[in-house]
Amino acid sequence: MRVLAIILLTAGAAVGQDVDLQIRPEAIYVENIGGNIVPMERVFFHIVLENKSGAPIEIQWLRFDMVNSQGVVLSGQYSAKALMSLFDSAINRKRIEPTPKETLVLASGQRKAISDIFMDFPVGFIGENLMLEMDYKSGGTDALRKASTRLKRAEGFLGRLPFEGVWYVAAEHSFLDSHKRFLAESFAYDFIQIGANGKSFRRDGRTNSDYFAYGQRVLAAKEGIVVSVRNDIVENVPGEPNTTAPGGNLVIIDHGDNQYGYYGRLKPGSIKVKAGSRIRAGDPIGEVGNSGDSLEPNLHFHVMNNLDPTQADGTPVIFVNWKAQ
Repeated sequence: MRVLAIILLTAGAAVGQDVDLQIRPEAIYVENIGGNIVPMERVFFHIVLENKSGAPIEIQWLRFDMVNSQGVVLSGQYSAKALMSLFDSAINRKRIEPTPKETLVLASGQRKAISDIFMDFPVGFIGENLMLEMDYKSGGTDALRKASTRLKRAEGFLGRLPFEGVWYVAAEHSFLDSHKRFLAESFAYDFIQIGANGKSFRRDGRTNSDYFAYGQRVLAAKEGIVVSVRNDIVENVPGEPNTTAPGGNLVIIDHGDNQYGYYGRLKPGSIKVKAGSRIRAGDPIGEVGNSGDSLEPNLHFHVMNNLDPTQADGTPVIFVNWKAQ
């Protein structure tokens, strides 16, 4: 799969003080999704709305245009009825959380997201600008807000797989995957191992040691410097996640170029590196565990553009040494 990135060069906030309209994430990535007749690409993004007025507002329509260098426009729109299926999220910098979908009204001071918006276009189209228009009612009066973004293509993170042997992707970053609800995890993976019995565990799976992935070595995906370590979180009983510390025991490595590798849910006491350690690609950094927001032993891995996950957007990962089986 070829993954490119569209980097935001101008602010996505709408003009005006009563409604703030933003495009998230700050880097909108373009994925080649193939096609039976014409090769297609897809952009995937969220829109964040904040009502800064002193009165409720009600969303009516959302329109968006993708424009290329020749001035060709591809357009899409959502009516209020169509938006109802997307307008179901309240956003802060940590997560996009589900909220009731009965209304498209934002109360004064409320901040919500229209999530999981995507737009497909031919590979050769090469969009340069994304423009949004939102119609809404405020105090019975029709109003309009606009946002526009200049787009530029760039590469994502290139690195090796953070393990050895045969592993399976238990969760990733497809259209409706739960990782998409956490901006830093927009391109995250959860990896597990499967045994000859076709399961991820031997015996009854009631203890962490029953799981084939448990205790396996976790390797650095790329050279870098360790910038954060957490090694003291008690492991979960299988099936009982710890949502108060979702990352569990973890290592964050600064891989350079504003790319931070996040290796999570590790086994307590298994992490041998320290903050400040210089790491080479393939160096062992810890072992797979079952800590954090995890139902069973697995390796959670993603790359983000900020050391603080609550302030980061995810970066797509291209593994250079993978092979499908």
